[in-house]
Formats: sequence, structure tokens, C-alpha cells
Amino acid sequence: MCGIARKSAPINVIVYYPKTEAGRRELANRVAGIHADIVNHRLQDLNCSSEQKIQLLDAIIKTAKEKAGEQP
Repeated sequence: MCGIARKSAPINVIVYYPKTEAGRRELANRVAGIHADIVNHRLQDLNCSSEQKIQLLDAIIKTAKEKAGEQP
């Protein structure tokens, strides 16, 4: 995984959102996949036991499910 330097200059990105519902779902799925990969990599880099990592991941999943249930 390639890291992002914290002191680099900001980059402006233009995103053209999909116009179809299927396109929006595909974009959401891809963004969610990237986010999950980042969370996984960050968890693996933590200096703690595997059991603690599992507990943290379970807490992340629980929180995400609760927040997803709050959305309209």
C-alpha cells in the first residue's frame, strides 16, 4: 500500500458522479472496498495482540452497522 505524505500540497480532484442508480451503487461499493482495505492495513500495523485487533475490528463493524441503520 502506498502511503500519503502528510506534508504534501493539497490536490484538487474533480469527480463526476454517476448518473444512474447502478453507477452510484458501484461507486459506493468501490469506495467502501477501499475504505475497508485502509482500515485493515491500519489494524495490521498496530502494535497490539491479534485478539485486541479482532476486538477493535468487531467494534468498528458494530459502529458501522449502527450508523448504517441511522441513515434514511
